[in-house]
Parts: sequence; C-alpha cells; structure tokens
Amino acid sequence: MKFKNSFTGYFWFYYRLTGKRLLANVALSITVSLLDGISLAMFMPLLQSASGASAAQSKETLGSLHYITDVLEGVGLTLNIATVLSILVVLFMLKGSFKFLQLTFQVQTRHLFMKKIRYLLIDSLEDLSYKGFLKLDAGRIHNTLTGEVSKLFQSMNYYFNAAQNTVMLSTYIMLAFLANFQFAILVALGAGLSNLVYRKIYKACKKIAFQLSLKGNSFNSFLVQAIHNYKYLKSTNYLSTFSKKIKTVINDTEHLNRKIGVYNAITASVKEPLIIIVVAVVILIQLRFSSGNLTSILLSLLLFYRSLNFLMVLQNEWQQFIQVSASITTVSSIVNEMETMKEVKASTRFHSFKNHIRIKNVVFAYGSQVVLHNIDVEIPKNKTIALVGESGSGKTTLANIVSGLIQPGEGEVLIDNLPLKNINLNSYRDQIGYISQEPVIFNDNIFNNITFWAEPSAKNIQKFWDTVELASLTGFVTGLPEKELTPLGDNGMLVSGGQKQRISIARELYKDAQILILDEATSALDSETERVIQDNMDKLHGKFTILIIAHRLSTIKNADIIYLLDKGKVLDYGDFNKMLSESQRFKRMVSLQEM
Repeated sequence: MKFKNSFTGYFWFYYRLTGKRLLANVALSITVSLLDGISLAMFMPLLQSASGASAAQSKETLGSLHYITDVLEGVGLTLNIATVLSILVVLFMLKGSFKFLQLTFQVQTRHLFMKKIRYLLIDSLEDLSYKGFLKLDAGRIHNTLTGEVSKLFQSMNYYFNAAQNTVMLSTYIMLAFLANFQFAILVALGAGLSNLVYRKIYKACKKIAFQLSLKGNSFNSFLVQAIHNYKYLKSTNYLSTFSKKIKTVINDTEHLNRKIGVYNAITASVKEPLIIIVVAVVILIQLRFSSGNLTSILLSLLLFYRSLNFLMVLQNEWQQFIQVSASITTVSSIVNEMETMKEVKASTRFHSFKNHIRIKNVVFAYGSQVVLHNIDVEIPKNKTIALVGESGSGKTTLANIVSGLIQPGEGEVLIDNLPLKNINLNSYRDQIGYISQEPVIFNDNIFNNITFWAEPSAKNIQKFWDTVELASLTGFVTGLPEKELTPLGDNGMLVSGGQKQRISIARELYKDAQILILDEATSALDSETERVIQDNMDKLHGKFTILIIAHRLSTIKNADIIYLLDKGKVLDYGDFNKMLSESQRFKRMVSLQEM
C-alpha cells in the first residue's frame, strides 16, 4: 500500500481501494461544475434582455461565452426573458439531479472504502504470524484499527470535498478566461497570493498530524495495559502513577490539537478579508484600466467571486485533509509491516493423523538466545504427553512449535512423517484445543463461550449439553437461574477460576479438537478445584492426543510419557514410575513437592 505524498498520490491510494467508482465521482463532479458555471453565466443574457441591450453589446459583455448564446439562437431559441428563465430552470434542475447522484454515489464509495480498509486490516491481522504479532505494539494495533481508521474515513471526506472544489474552481477559471482574459490573470494572481498564506500552515499541520498519530499509539498502549493490569495496579496503588503517564500523553495530545486549532482560526479569519481585498482590486482595475461596460464588470466580479470562494473552501478542506492525512501513512505502514510478517500457508489440508507427531532435531532461538537445543520428542496419537522442567526450560516454546505458532530455526515437525510446513496451518489448528493458565473467557453467556457463537439449533444445543457433561459442568450450569444463557462478565469475572477453566476446556471439546494442549492449566487453582479438573482430564485419557505443560507433578501421574526438559534439552523421558526410579532430577522434583 505504498503511495506518493502528493495530491495525485493520495488519489491513487483511494483508487486502489475504490476502483472505477472514484473515476465516476470525478466525472459527476465535472458535470455538476459545468452545469453550475453555465447556469451562472446565463444570468448575463437575462440581465441584458431585461435592459434591452443589443446583440453586439451582449457579445461584448460575454466575451467568448457568447458562443453559448449563439448555439441557443442557432437552434431557433429567441433569447428573451421567458426563454432565458426557462433555460435557467432546466439547467438548475439538471444540476440538482446530478448533484444528488454525485452525493449518493460518494456515500456509497466512502462506505465501500471503509469496508475494504477494515477488511484489509482484519485480514492482515488474521494472516499475521504469531512471531510477527509479538513484534507489534498492542497499542499501535488498537489505535490503527480504531482511531486511525476513523481519521482515514475523514481524510476521504475532506479529499472528496477538496477535489470537488478543485473542479469547481477550474470550471470558473475556464469561464473567466473565456469571458475576460485579463480577469483570468487576476484570478491566477489572487490564487497565488492566497496560497502563500496557506502553504506554511499546511506544512505545520502535516507535521503535527504525524505527532498526533504517534501520541494516539502511546495513549492506546497505556490504556490497554491499564485495563489488562487493573487489579494489580489498583491493589498496589500504582494506578495513580500509571495514570500520570496517561495524563502526560493526554496533555501532549491536547497541546498539539490546540496548535492545530490556532492554525484553523487563522485560515478561517483571513478567508473573507482576502476575498474582499481581491474583489476591491478587481473593481478598481475594471473601472480605471478597462473599457468594459457595467454588465461586463458585473460578470467578471460574479465569476471572480465564485472562483475565489471555491479557492478558499478548497484551501480550508485541504488543510482539514492534511490534519488527518497522517492516517494514510499510519495505516499503510502497519499493513505493509504485517504483509512482510505474513504467515506462509501451504495448500495441503489437514484432517487427522494416524500415528504420531514428531519434533525432530529442533533448534529454536529468540535472537541470539537459544531456547531449544536439538530437541527430539514424539507424541503418539491419543496418548497423554507431559513436559516438565524449571521455568525457562523451553516447555511453552515447544508447545508453540507443536501448535504451529512458531517455526523451528532448524529441524522440523512431522505429522505422520509429513512436514508441518507443507500443511495448511489453519486446517491443522482447527484440530487443536488450547487451554492456558489464564482461561480465555469472552464477555457473553455460557452457551456462546462454549460453542463459540454457534447457531442455537437443536443439534448444536444437544452437542452443547453433551460437552457440558463431559466437562463435568452439568450441575453448575443447570443450577444457575438463566442456565446456559447466564452471562459470564468481562473475562469471566462473574464465575470462579475453576469454573472458567472448565468452560475453556468445554469449548475445546465442543470444537472436536483432536489435540489438546494444556499450558499450566491448573497451576492457578486451589488443590480441590485442581483435582476436579484433573478428574475431567482423566476422562479424556486415551480419547484425545493431550500435551500437558505442568509444574505440579501430581497432575501428570497418569501421563503416558513425561519429558523432562532442562535449559532447552531433553534430560529424561518415560512414564511416571520409570522417571521416578531412573531420573534423579525428576525424583528430586517430586520430593520437593512432597508428593
């Protein structure tokens, strides 16, 4: 989404997203402008007809515009008051019709543009690799998808208005040139002088616009962190300190907005004085140095005033556009960045595996820090595999590689001897259920949380209750006044930790996932709740391929294979009894937990 920082560069940016609709808008703008200009020019024949001017005087007044009246007379129309009034009515009716088409078409084009840009951002986020996501700031993503996209919509409005006024200005300059060559030169001089006033303001506003975009990223980043960590910040009274950081960003933002407000005040206040000054100069020139009659002067002044008015409106619209134009750069840059970090997706779809998943000779590093050293792990189908070890031993990284979130630097992941890199990752992840230490609960009811907003058909409702039974949630759900329609609140704040965890497990079971990954799924629970969750998992033993990351060794006593990791290497593996008898490190870990 690269573009040149110019009027035409912005045009091609919008054109890539709206296509021929933008060209149709330009054509309608030109049509409306010509009808507006011709309608205005027809007032002169009306005045001359009312004053009884001769044909020679009419041609002298209109200059080259007399060809319009010549055409009308050539088709047999007599230019009297009735005829001119009739033509004026027809012209203004046509102008009104085309104006309606233009405005409605603009609305459709703007909404198409907004839909496409939002789709583009969401699709880019969906296609972004997990590794790429970790490189992006959450506040920047949030600000771009909300604030910057809104500014982008405003930018298109201002751009359309500026383009419309550019066409209107060009039309009146052309008519002025046809009516009076000297007048056209005066218009050009007036435009050039007024642009000197606006040029520096445009440059300053554009610089402030980019600064505002950066401040928006910072504000959203701090706000997201404050909401996510509210409990901690509130309980430690760090919230007041953190609030000061947010208020500093607010103060800086409003200071920049105030500067833009001053610039807007300058441009708004000089608009009419500039018009009056130029009009006064034109009157003096026409009266002292031109031999034109009063009607000719009136035509010149009328066209000139309309031209200068559109020029001032154009300048104001362009200034407003400049103030929000940084959104184009902001949105384009993040889309381009996400494009470079796009996840590669193979064409082979995954449906199931028969034998095993194998992590073969895998090496992975974050920058210069090697996290996994030549790991070789096998996960047989429908077996429960446990990864244990101290924090930083590489357990979660290994689970992320199994789920395809990150790709190994060396080695490969094999699904029944087929490399995972050759499999479509979305179809593979359709078969993965992920339960983390912090359960993912959406601000909705139980049914939607478990079914992930499936249609409440008879089939899906029955499947929901079957899943609830499998997750040992039947008594809990049926005991609620609203049952499955009970709201859970933001992040499940209305239910306990154990209930949230069982709901998150139920969601993965409803999904019919073949592979369940439990990353410290019970470490934040009390012993009694942990035992209930463990009983649930024991029910699933042998029915699913389960990968458990655990600190509490009591939760993996029934695992088929336990892998002990240390500093990114596999030290030992086997079932619980084998590990207890043959691995001194594992035996010491069990002893320390007083199992």
